[in-house]
Parts: sequence; structure tokens; C-alpha cells
Amino acid sequence: PQSSDEESPVPDANACSEQELIKLFQQPISPASEKATSLKRSCGLHLAHSCDYARLAVGLSRKELQLFRIRDGGELAVEIKTLGQYEGGIRGVRFFNGDANSLLCCTEKGDIFQYDVRSGEEVFRFDDTSEGAKKTMTSCDINQNDRVLCASSEVQKNGDSFLLFFDVRERKYLGSYWECHSEDITHVRFHPTNPDLFASASVDGLINVFDISKTTEDDAMEYCFNVETAIDSINWHADPTGRDLVSCVTTTNDLHLYDVASQDSVALFDRERITQSLQRTSAIDCNVVGTHNYGNGSFFVLAGSNFNRGKDCLRTLRYDNKCLLPDRSFSGNKQIVRASVYNDKDQYLIATGECGLITLWKCQADGSEPAGVNGASKSLKQKLHVSHRAKPY
Repeated sequence: PQSSDEESPVPDANACSEQELIKLFQQPISPASEKATSLKRSCGLHLAHSCDYARLAVGLSRKELQLFRIRDGGELAVEIKTLGQYEGGIRGVRFFNGDANSLLCCTEKGDIFQYDVRSGEEVFRFDDTSEGAKKTMTSCDINQNDRVLCASSEVQKNGDSFLLFFDVRERKYLGSYWECHSEDITHVRFHPTNPDLFASASVDGLINVFDISKTTEDDAMEYCFNVETAIDSINWHADPTGRDLVSCVTTTNDLHLYDVASQDSVALFDRERITQSLQRTSAIDCNVVGTHNYGNGSFFVLAGSNFNRGKDCLRTLRYDNKCLLPDRSFSGNKQIVRASVYNDKDQYLIATGECGLITLWKCQADGSEPAGVNGASKSLKQKLHVSHRAKPY
């Protein structure tokens, strides 16, 4: 699928000079490696990298799953051209957290395929037929200890949307939640270190956080945030004191940030504000790809411009004490980016998008210091001051 160009009265452009951009974003980083997924027209929609960062899985709009090897130095090489070919569209790809050889692929038709990437063979296929027909899936994730798999669904014929849980080791369906969302569930993410903590997001504008060690859905529901607009994706972060934060990117390219335990809204960056931080002029062209964590506790936002098919702007903004600050600029991008992964160990950013290209940028020059927390958050070791508000439920 190609993105439809929105009519902008003025073409998007940089809001400052090239010299000022270099001062703000440093020298643009050129691609270290790039591969095409196909000679045919294809769009890269999903990316996942293995826990040892040696492999990259790519889910394509052509309902095809590919596997790449990431060699030392950041060179991309095709390992398995077609690991999977499916009847329905791919809705998510995830490697296991502790096993670099195990990969999951979730499809629209209601199947989650588990692969051993060493052999390229399908190991098992998870599905839920407890109510007859399989449920149309929208995303999937696996928890930190690789014991529990969750997949989300669209609204089904009975009017419910589902969070489906599976036991990975026993290879069986565990059960589901179906009272937490009223519209299609768009994204699910387990906490990076707590295997029982889990978040879901939906078109209904709600982010729900669960403790799946509890026996019922009502007991499992820990927190609820009402974003009041449809949500595209969510991610887990931590503030400088180690408290859990959840971010979400909306379908209108706004970024919201919440403190999980206090249920406070920490920050809201609308499309116009993100455009200003990117030093661009057209908010209607702003494309927020997603967020990634730096290993030092901070995180960044990857965003660009849809103008000129994404070729003019792909940049990162570092979150720092309720601000989005200029971080990096990536040259040589040839597409509107739809998915990305970040390897903090080697400082690699990998992106794919509407031209079906896989592009790797090395964010750290050989021998240089890794990106660190700077600005206001260097001395920010006390609790962030946030405004309290009523719970949305």
C-alpha cells in the first residue's frame, strides 16, 4: 500500500539553513548498507531483530516474510528470501527475547507462526478456534521470559475485540480478555523486564495496562489512559529515576507520554510541535514512525516528512525533561518509512518502508563515544513534576 499524498498548500522544507541544521542535528549520517526486498513493487511494514542483533526479520505488504543477516560492521545480507508466504497480510513479527533462533509472525487470518531461523522451518502454529472461526489479528508480542505470547484482534462479529494469550512452552491457548476495548486493538507490548506487565492500545483511544499474573481480566487491569483519539502504536520507556512510562503515537501523528504508576500525562507533542522540533515547515507532511530506547535510560522519536516520498527528511528527536530536542539526521533515505528497529549495542538504526528497501545507518562513528543523556536530564534525578488528573474510568 502506498500512502496517499495529502494536499499541502506549501511544499515542505527545512525551517533553517544547512549550517544551522548541522549545529542542531550534527553531520547527516549516510547509509552504511541497503538492500531491496524485491524487484517487484513491495512495501516493508514490520521489522524485528534478534536478541543477539545478528538477524533481521522483515514483513512485507506482499504477505511475505524475509530474513536478513546483519554482519559485523553493519552489512546487510539476505539469509532466507522467503521464510514465509501467507494467505493474509502480516500484522507483526517478533523474535524471542532470549532465543535468537526463534521467530514469531502474526497474520491477519488468525495464525501466529513460530520458526526456527537456523533451518527456516515452521516449528508450530498458534491459533484460537475456541469460538469456531479464527479471529482476525492485528499485532502480537512475547513476554520477557518467552513464556507467554499475546495477539490482539479486530472487532469480531459478536462486537468484541480480543487479547488472546498462549503458553509458548506448552504450545496451547490459555484464554482471552475481551472487555477492555470497544474497537479494533492496534498494538500490544509486554514490559521489557517484567514478564507479567502488559499494555494494549486501540482505535477507541484507550491504553490499558495489565498484570497477567492475576486470574481474571478485571483483576488484571492495573491502569487505563484515555488518549481520546485512535492509537497506532505504543512503547515502554523509563524516566531518569527508573519509573515506567508508556508512549503512544496516534493515527494523526501526535505523541503522548504517560507515567504508568501515577496515571499522569507527562507530555503531549502534537504534529505541529514535532514538525517544529524537526526544523520543518509543513505539519501535514510530518510522519512519526515510532520511538526507541537508548541504553542509558533516555529515548528518541524517529520522524520524517512525507513530502517528496520521504527523501528530504528523516531525523530523530531525543526526549529530555518534557522536551523533544534535535538528535540525529539521516541522509540517503529513499522512501516513506513505515517501520524501524534500533540496536543500542552497535548504535544501528534500521528502517524499511514504501519502496521495500532495508536501510541501515551507523549512528556512532567507529571509536566515538555513544550518545548520552545531556541537557536538562543530566541533573534530573528527582521525581518529575507532572500535573495530576482524574482517572479516565
